[in-house]
Amino acid sequence: MSRGGRPGGGRDRDIAALVDRWLDRDAIGVPDEGMPLAVAPYGREEVIEAIATLLEGRLTMGPRVRAFEEAWAEAVGAEHCIMVNSGSSALLVMMTALVATGRLAPGDEVIVPAVGWSTSLFSVAQAGLRPVLVDVGADSLCLEGDHDRPVLALHLLGCPSTATGPLVIEDACGAHGAEVGGRPVGGIGLCAAFSFFFSHHLTTGEGGAVTTSDRELADACRAVRAHGWVRERSDRAELEARHADIDPRFLFVLPGYNLRPTELAGAFGIHQVPRLSAYVARRNRNHQQWCAAVADLGLPLRVFPQLPGTLHSGFAFPMLLHPDSPLDRAELCRRLEARGIQTRPISGSNLARQPAFRRVVGARVEGPLPVADAVHERGLFVGNSHAFDERHGERLCDALRSAFARRP
Repeated sequence: MSRGGRPGGGRDRDIAALVDRWLDRDAIGVPDEGMPLAVAPYGREEVIEAIATLLEGRLTMGPRVRAFEEAWAEAVGAEHCIMVNSGSSALLVMMTALVATGRLAPGDEVIVPAVGWSTSLFSVAQAGLRPVLVDVGADSLCLEGDHDRPVLALHLLGCPSTATGPLVIEDACGAHGAEVGGRPVGGIGLCAAFSFFFSHHLTTGEGGAVTTSDRELADACRAVRAHGWVRERSDRAELEARHADIDPRFLFVLPGYNLRPTELAGAFGIHQVPRLSAYVARRNRNHQQWCAAVADLGLPLRVFPQLPGTLHSGFAFPMLLHPDSPLDRAELCRRLEARGIQTRPISGSNLARQPAFRRVVGARVEGPLPVADAVHERGLFVGNSHAFDERHGERLCDALRSAFARRP
């Protein structure tokens, strides 16, 4: 049935027929009105594979997870992929492994964009490192420029970060398929974290992954993912020989967690990867068309066009109200939501202004944060999707016109 599963002959045909009969395509399709934040990116192949996985009795990670790891590593141009149970777990595993292998040392400072997701910040501190928040670029909302310390290059909402430094660590959780100079994110820095949550470009339900071409780092990630075990490490035999006094079935070489994915996640993933190119092409067209259309409205808000030398993968469509806008963000969101267009703030906005920031050990702010503050106060996004097209851009423009035509 797949690269990871065992063919079942008549059983497979029965499952396929059952799915074709009962899969409610309308339930996972595009609504006739409005714009949801996300549209289910899976279809019959994923459902069939998931059923086959359950019937075979393999629940925790196995051959389908390994097949997905191989496919995703190839997709981003990395030699290794370590699948985990979420993007946040991928960040935690990656940061922990960087310290465990000596690529970073406890107490090292890491430059982190002030605009990002909460666990992008938290994972740095949880690994014993010190996050330093700096402002983002006004045109990308991402970390930019060259830095004198390791950087967490967070590719925000599909826009790739071009930040450089002595060590580049990628947070690509929301940027599958984005590119810098023709190179896909996930294969640019030493390592990268991805999320495969339901609302992302590709989904495994919940899920995440670390990609790298550093074998030692990949082995550390495999151990950290699963209790610190040697089981999936490429140097397992050497470690077992070195510790011959310990039963190799329960040999632990690093402090670790249990962040393993399920085989069901792998079942979804192996059918998701081939969808990436078409999905990103559609999201990118949407992004570019919508940027032009919204800019032409002449309203007091700005959009964020694709930057030269990059490919924007259009996770979502961000907008920023002008300081003199007659509508504040809350009122604009309320009016868009009334038209069935779902909205959110731009990620965690200025993370330095989140109450949790005070509890992040070792975290500090470096320099003023005017762009992050603007995002925090006036930024919002609406959904983009492989299932959207020009009609959804027209819906958005109509709703924006209507919102600003009415008095506050």
